[in-house]
Amino acid sequence: MRIGAIGLCDPGYAEEAARQRYRGVLERFQAAGAQVADAGLHADEAKSPPAVANLLAQHASEPFDALLLVQAAWARPDVLLQIVRAFGRLPVVLAAPGGPIAEGVIQSTAPLAGVGSTLPILRGHGIPCELVWSVPGREIDLAAAMPFLRAARAVRRLRGAKLGMVGFGDMRLQTTAFDVRRLHETFGVEVESVDMLQVRQAMDALGAGELARRREELTAGWSWQGRPDEAAVDRAVAMFLVLDRWALERGWAGVSIKCPTGVAAAMGMTPCLVGCLLARRLHYVCENDIPGLLTQVILGHLSGQPSTYWELYEALDDALLLGCCGFAAEAVLDEPVKVRGFSEFLAGAGCCSRVRGGDYTLGRLGNDRAGRYVMHCVEGRAGPPPPWCEVALGPPQHPSVSFKPDKPLGGVLAALLAQHFAVVAGRWAAEMDRFARIVGIELV
Repeated sequence: MRIGAIGLCDPGYAEEAARQRYRGVLERFQAAGAQVADAGLHADEAKSPPAVANLLAQHASEPFDALLLVQAAWARPDVLLQIVRAFGRLPVVLAAPGGPIAEGVIQSTAPLAGVGSTLPILRGHGIPCELVWSVPGREIDLAAAMPFLRAARAVRRLRGAKLGMVGFGDMRLQTTAFDVRRLHETFGVEVESVDMLQVRQAMDALGAGELARRREELTAGWSWQGRPDEAAVDRAVAMFLVLDRWALERGWAGVSIKCPTGVAAAMGMTPCLVGCLLARRLHYVCENDIPGLLTQVILGHLSGQPSTYWELYEALDDALLLGCCGFAAEAVLDEPVKVRGFSEFLAGAGCCSRVRGGDYTLGRLGNDRAGRYVMHCVEGRAGPPPPWCEVALGPPQHPSVSFKPDKPLGGVLAALLAQHFAVVAGRWAAEMDRFARIVGIELV
């Protein structure tokens, strides 16, 4: 993550002591992996404009994720207001280092008095802010600052990001609907839609030799539960080749494909294996679920990991049965992709591999009754599912888990926003909380 740093101190007020504390805070953030553009400690508002302008120029050429303001001592708001005018609502970490202790005496420069002046100004200007501090004689604790910085980085990366939507949601699912203008205004994300006819024409233009070669290459290491329809697998590989190329050309961060019934009926295949292949590089969800796909992209930016999605199936004693009828990102599998054929309700092929257990974070973007964006976030632990199958598709078992949330099951179910959860391995609720705060939405 990249941050711009500047220190605050009142003119003539123990500047050398404040400068030492400023340097100590910067070293702490640099040791945590932050790339810091250092504007120095500025006590005199008459001398600080060139430093603020230089920092702003660096932000213009390579944007910062956030600013680090170090309240090294008591400071009047003059330099702070220069920064606010220059950087607007760029998120801020406000750090207040405690004074050193010499011969049992705290050598204070009154950093919290400075915080008492700075924090209300930041809040009054609507600037997302995370306050971190240390007690005298100790280093700044970054436990709150790093999730905030990861969230700020995710917010910046979303600006101008593109999501690919293939076809139109044939299942008429209201919980996957979205307003493209509000999506862009809130998150900076654009949605680019392509029609299934465009996809089909591009698939038909692929040469048979290229398709055979790429199928062998892409499915190497896969195993087969019985033998699915070869033509359906070929069509899945062809669709992947087209969409993967378009994603590279158009800059998509993720893809959602119309399914399941429409693609199966019109093209003689299910898009499950298309998703498995796309998920090697992109975030993927079915059913034109753009809010779910955006949640996956957010979780991916926060965690630095590939995401997947799980659908709700059953409530167990203290857990949820979660899975997907034929898609799973290889990043969360406990074995290589295993492929099964569909021949009843749907026609085609999908994944039936085991999912790796462990800690996971579930997220879901949706709307409250007033139409405002809210984010549902749940942490918990996944384990093997009980024996089960989806009646319309029959055995073998789908990629799935028994997920035990940290929250009471009733509360999780009462807060549901849709049938899908975006999923990423690990625990990232702290980052989700900061992300929601920065973009101005409620976390439920």
